[in-house]
Amino acid sequence: KRTMTLSEAVKNWRELVPDALAVIPVTASNGNDDVGVTALRTLLLAGPDVPKAFRDLGRPIPGMFQPHVQFISNEDALELLPLGPPLYDSEILTDKNERFFTSEIIRATLFCNLGKELPYCCEVRIEDFKEPKIEDKQKITRIRATICVERDSQKGIVVGKGGAKIKEVGIEARKQLEEFLQEKVHLELNVKVEKNWRKDESKLKAFGYLKK
Repeated sequence: KRTMTLSEAVKNWRELVPDALAVIPVTASNGNDDVGVTALRTLLLAGPDVPKAFRDLGRPIPGMFQPHVQFISNEDALELLPLGPPLYDSEILTDKNERFFTSEIIRATLFCNLGKELPYCCEVRIEDFKEPKIEDKQKITRIRATICVERDSQKGIVVGKGGAKIKEVGIEARKQLEEFLQEKVHLELNVKVEKNWRKDESKLKAFGYLKK
């Protein structure tokens, strides 16, 4: 059987799916960089610039578009996207919980206070996060976190002489956490050596780097 030309292929597909918005020629061997793949992706995402993506294909092949259609706009593509309920409530800003942001705030404070001295293998683990109860007179969120490093020498850097550095980190992190949580915070920081934790699959799962 003879090889079908691109024009013949487009013509055949147009006859098979006459109501299709567009028949896009794609050269699979070019991978993700193929202009046809780019045009298809842009069409399905309704942007950012559907007309440009189709112009990059070159001169339109007869049958590529429906009769009397010369180009496809972002609005045309948008009509293809199915309507559905939102995945999250409009008031929800993130799908991450407060424990996640607590660890990130502590980590960021470590970066700011230690700078180039910071061991790149530091991991912050939230051990305890207790919000105040309704009946509590003092509304204090109590947080206990562990900063994990791989070697004793790294622990010394994070703790600092006489514990000065970790105290400094704790004070600054507590201020930021109080601003974030909008209430008083009691923050307890510990530094622990977890030898070669980056090579330990169980620890990587516990720290959230691998799926359990």
